Amino acid sequence: MTRWIRWKGLAAFLAVVTLIGLVWVLLVDTAVRRTIEVVGTRAVGARVELAQADLTLFPTGLELRGLAVTNPDEPMRNAVEIGRIRMDLDPGQLIRRKIIVNEVALEGLRLNTPRQRSGEVPKLAQKRAQREAAGLADQSLAALERVCGPISMPSLEQPDVSAILAKEPLMALQQAADLDQRLKAERGRWEAELARLADEKTLAEYRARVERLKGTGRSLGAILGSAGEVRQLQADIQKDLDLLKQAQAAFSTDLKNYQQQVKALAQAPLTDINRLLEKYSLSPAGLANLSQLIFGERLCGWIETAWDWYGRIEPHLARLPKGADPSPQPTKPLRGRGENIRFAESPPMPDFLIRHLKLNAGLAAGNFTGKMENITLDPHILGAPLTFAFLGKEMQLLRELSLIGSADFVKPDDPAGSARLTVNALALENLPLVRGGALPLVLQQASSDLTLNLQAAKTGFDGALKSNFSAVRFLVEAGETPTAITRAIAAAVTGVERFSLDAAVSGTPADFTMTVRSDLDQVLRSAVGNLVQAETARFKAALTEQVTARLQGPLAQARGGLDGLGAVGAELTQRLNLGEDILKGLKLPL
Repeated sequence: MTRWIRWKGLAAFLAVVTLIGLVWVLLVDTAVRRTIEVVGTRAVGARVELAQADLTLFPTGLELRGLAVTNPDEPMRNAVEIGRIRMDLDPGQLIRRKIIVNEVALEGLRLNTPRQRSGEVPKLAQKRAQREAAGLADQSLAALERVCGPISMPSLEQPDVSAILAKEPLMALQQAADLDQRLKAERGRWEAELARLADEKTLAEYRARVERLKGTGRSLGAILGSAGEVRQLQADIQKDLDLLKQAQAAFSTDLKNYQQQVKALAQAPLTDINRLLEKYSLSPAGLANLSQLIFGERLCGWIETAWDWYGRIEPHLARLPKGADPSPQPTKPLRGRGENIRFAESPPMPDFLIRHLKLNAGLAAGNFTGKMENITLDPHILGAPLTFAFLGKEMQLLRELSLIGSADFVKPDDPAGSARLTVNALALENLPLVRGGALPLVLQQASSDLTLNLQAAKTGFDGALKSNFSAVRFLVEAGETPTAITRAIAAAVTGVERFSLDAAVSGTPADFTMTVRSDLDQVLRSAVGNLVQAETARFKAALTEQVTARLQGPLAQARGGLDGLGAVGAELTQRLNLGEDILKGLKLPL
């Protein structure tokens, strides 16, 4: 049998196998550990360290121990530490140069732990700062400043009425000027109309003709001879009287219309006064959203944190294909370099995929479990969205926490995502709400149940927070010189034991809005309502006095124009009365 064995060849084979084994044992794990540290450090922008890596072939898997990821914002603390990570790899996909992890299990998870030495990498820190500075567009920063800019405490200081009227046009003055012009034009029109009607001269001529007829004698022949002339004269006078009556009726209608306009002009300042009151004075209705004043600073802080995390993950989202087609695409190879073709697969698989990730963490705050599925940078190839679900129970500061959601990039041109966070019996202590100013306010104690829903799509996002607080105790710290309003608010909130709070954010990173509503608004309005009403009354009195004074001249001028138009009516009445007297004296027999 020894004739069939070539000992030199067997020795060479064993030497090669032994060499490969030694390389595997001595170098592969080190190479994997080093690769994870280098790639992770570049991705995070701060030092990522791994104590040990163990890659096995039978069964195919990878185990990592002692993973520490530095917080890039606090180099002396780890954002996360994981004691052990076990990965079950798909060996069939490894042959195809794909890393498909069937299951990942995380154990010994800890957050925000101290480090012995700084994890900062200066070059990466500088690049990260530049990337974060450009991560959110100027429009996004402008929107954040617009929505979350400083909110000042309402003031009872009365605005300067003269300064307001110097820059605010009064509609009543414009109405008075327009009415005066119309009255002048109307008077001119009626004076022209009077010139066309029978005047005193015409009526005097009629009277002279009547007297002449009376002087013709009283004989029967004379009377019969003048009858025809009398009837003609009666017809002429009646015709002019009819025209005067028609003109008088039309004039009466016009005069009533202008009298109503002058009367309305006297009430016009009320519209200007109410408009200026609404714009410049603080009414009880204007205090309807003091909740945004109290809680807006804290909510905006969370929004800023969200934008910061968005800026960190945005470069990774930018790597997602835009409208990519997972089917094989023909390409023209470079000369001498061949062609790299992605062949069709069934089912198609991305180059990297974690099918299932399981988390079981014993944090200082309590037990926390969760899972994620379909983690990949090529969801359009996988054809399934990323999903996640986390649950925390009997934790130190809360009774229960639930977070579920998904991120759907299967259609890169139409991404979508959703998340729902539910927290029960969250214990809050010494939570600053308003820092500095005349009303530094702290939520000293409270228990909260809250639900946060987030929806994101290509066109924008929507977020809605609903929360209820019980066992509430507010603390008003010493601040700047208190005002009447801040004293009233402080007295009101210190008596509150429970309240609800709703907040909504919607739009796009470049243009979004935030609204805050709470039943505290009613309490605060009641607390400062009397103060505001008294100050508003003083402001309204001063405003009314000056607006009325400014309108007195134009109103008097409009009334004068109305009086001038009334003279036309008097002239029409005088002519009509004179004509009727003449007509009464013209009867047969004369």
